[in-house]
Amino acid sequence: MTSREPFGQGVRLLAIVLLLAAIGGLVIWTGASPVEPMEQEPPNDVEVEPDRASYVGESVILGGEVVETDPLVIATEASGYGRFTVSEDGDTDRNVDGDLEPGDWVTTYGTLEDEETLAAERITVQNSGETRYMMLVSLVGGLFVVGRVLRDWRFDLGRLAFVPRERARSRSDSRSEGGRARTDDGLEAPARGDRRG
Repeated sequence: MTSREPFGQGVRLLAIVLLLAAIGGLVIWTGASPVEPMEQEPPNDVEVEPDRASYVGESVILGGEVVETDPLVIATEASGYGRFTVSEDGDTDRNVDGDLEPGDWVTTYGTLEDEETLAAERITVQNSGETRYMMLVSLVGGLFVVGRVLRDWRFDLGRLAFVPRERARSRSDSRSEGGRARTDDGLEAPARGDRRG
């Protein structure tokens, strides 16, 4: 056992398991808790669609694909069902100017006037091209990071740790200061021809 691991690999493995369990617990807790403890989000299309009558007169958030533009009609389900007519007035906020096209994805916030009509206060349009661009850039960036990690590091099962590959270590050794190289335990090794007896 080296001085870098005073408690051994069993403690390291236990720490990894505990940290992963804590992260998983925090993810579940965050997803289950409201954004503001005292303020609940308005109901969304998943809650409204099965029982529209009970939400009439309430503020709701409905997301869906534009199926008609005059008047604006959205479908909350991919099959084209779950249609709502969205009524706008001069006070309705939009994040984009111009006309909507069938196939655009919108999220609307407003009051459900009846079982089929939403009086919109805010409409957010999500351009499908922007989503594809974001996904593509994320994929390319993720592949770049994974490639760099796989090229320069490997997982050592004996140590239960990531360690530099030999060629990555040899590059750093060539840049070492004063002809001295660092060993695995962080101590400087004497340069060639500098043996002391």
